[in-house]
Amino acid sequence: MAKQRIAALDDVPEGGNKAFDACGKSVLLCRTGAGVFAVENMCSHAFAHLEGGKVKGPHIFCPLHGVRFDMRTGAPNGTLTKKPIAVYPVSVEGDDIVVDLPDG
Repeated sequence: MAKQRIAALDDVPEGGNKAFDACGKSVLLCRTGAGVFAVENMCSHAFAHLEGGKVKGPHIFCPLHGVRFDMRTGAPNGTLTKKPIAVYPVSVEGDDIVVDLPDG
């Protein structure tokens, strides 16, 4: 795992999300009243980008079919998929969002 600064906190709107490329991965940063989350930017059901999906609490909804994922665990909710998305450890250090990404 490698800690990497992905963005400034102000780069991600409150209640929204934005994708960034880091270490060869598309990482979706989501900022909610429940905190800042970093997840894989790919729905495990339809392989659509999650960027732009509705964020509610610790959940992100796929903008294509509405699959809900828990951003704390990656677990999906519903019947369309049982496969979780990747979740990455994230911290806010000053004004920076730092994500611990797997090597390679």
